[in-house]
Amino acid sequence: MKTRKEKERMLEELKDISSRAKMIALFDFKGLTVEEMNTLRKKMKEKGYGVKVVKNNLLRIAMENKVPEIKEILVGNTAIIFSFGDEVEPIKIFADFSDEVGKGEFKGGVMHGRFLSKEQILKLSKLPSAQELKAKVVGSLSSPINALVWGLNGLLRGLVLALNAIKEKKEKEV
Repeated sequence: MKTRKEKERMLEELKDISSRAKMIALFDFKGLTVEEMNTLRKKMKEKGYGVKVVKNNLLRIAMENKVPEIKEILVGNTAIIFSFGDEVEPIKIFADFSDEVGKGEFKGGVMHGRFLSKEQILKLSKLPSAQELKAKVVGSLSSPINALVWGLNGLLRGLVLALNAIKEKKEKEV
């Protein structure tokens, strides 16, 4: 049993996380072993994300003023994944982990202070990462430029060949 001071400290920590995190995803950890949870924590920590098993009541108190809808999904075993940076990558990491071990299920989440349903979180887990999206944008921007460079290069090559042909013709006439 946690003492009042421990609960107050946990509540303050959850309030801090909820105020600073760009994304918080809630999941049911039922069936996950301690070893599996430690593996998940390690994967998240390597990327700078956090995982925390929480008491539903404390999380409700910490977030009810910002996201009142959260109380609807605070049932059963609850853990959170949170990120102060990338919003999508930790969701993707958990989705891959959950598929790998066959346990753990999203309940919902919060992104930039907005409640997200389980379905919305699952859709986010299927999106490409921010890095992949940036690469696609750069690629789509550079392909017309590359086409222009190749096109101009071909025109210049044709011009040089035509000028050489004229030069050779003039040299033969003299």
